Amino acid sequence: MFIAITILILGFVIATAYAFSNKEGGDKTFEERLREMSRDPETIDLAELELSKPFSERVIQPIIERISGLITKITPAEVLKETKGKIQQSGVRIKANSFVTLQILLAVGLPAVMAIMGVIEKIGGLKGVGFLVFAGLIGYFLPDIWLKSKVGARKAEIQRKLPDALDLLTVSVEAGLGFDMALNKVVEKLKGPLAEEFGRVLHEVRMGKPRRDAMKAMSVRVDSPDVSQFIAALVQADKLGVSLANVLRVQSDQMRLKRKQRAEETAMKAPLKMSFVLVFFVLPALMIVLLGPAVISVIEQLGDNKSF
Repeated sequence: MFIAITILILGFVIATAYAFSNKEGGDKTFEERLREMSRDPETIDLAELELSKPFSERVIQPIIERISGLITKITPAEVLKETKGKIQQSGVRIKANSFVTLQILLAVGLPAVMAIMGVIEKIGGLKGVGFLVFAGLIGYFLPDIWLKSKVGARKAEIQRKLPDALDLLTVSVEAGLGFDMALNKVVEKLKGPLAEEFGRVLHEVRMGKPRRDAMKAMSVRVDSPDVSQFIAALVQADKLGVSLANVLRVQSDQMRLKRKQRAEETAMKAPLKMSFVLVFFVLPALMIVLLGPAVISVIEQLGDNKSF
């Protein structure tokens, strides 16, 4: 039974991977076929155009959207809002309702698969039901744990790159560039989530959004104390008409000092973390190596004495 279920799951994964490939429409992609039809409007066939789409867009995606719509109706708005905030902070490109749908599908699907495998029969009545409930909880909270880990890693990366970005921004402004041009230089030279956030700010400013509002929106998305402090200083300088070069220089020095203090704090925590490894892993092995031969000799001598 377990082998059959494994084969079915493997076949489903292979079929899904094949469905998401771009070979569904033959040698030509959907965009190429659409361009060819646009050159000759009389040859456009809506049925053929629909069938030329990948299987994932024709079948899988509508099913997921339908399930997401049903789940969104019964999901509290606060949960969706909180999930949307976490997704923005993590930088993952997924909709909030799709993420909640994934959580519920895992919470239902994981116990269902285990029930089909006969977990209740193997473990026992109440214990088996409890195990299935525990599996459902794992299926629900596992994506959330993964998302929180992505949020933490992205915040740490932004905090690590912020002093370098401020140094480059300060040099560019002091060289005579405007703030937007200097920000564009930072986006061009740096890579990572911080450059992506600065690029989004530039895009919003070019679309007509005030720079102050775009920077505040970035502060909300990132939700990092260092970024919030930097943006608050910029907004305050913009209100009071203070020179941005001086503000950027002060902020750059402060962020570099904070990064140094974090590195020193991490170095001070290292001995404490290493002590657990020494006590539970290194010392027992060392005691076995040092005292093992002596213990064996004592046991052999006691055995010889008993024989007399």
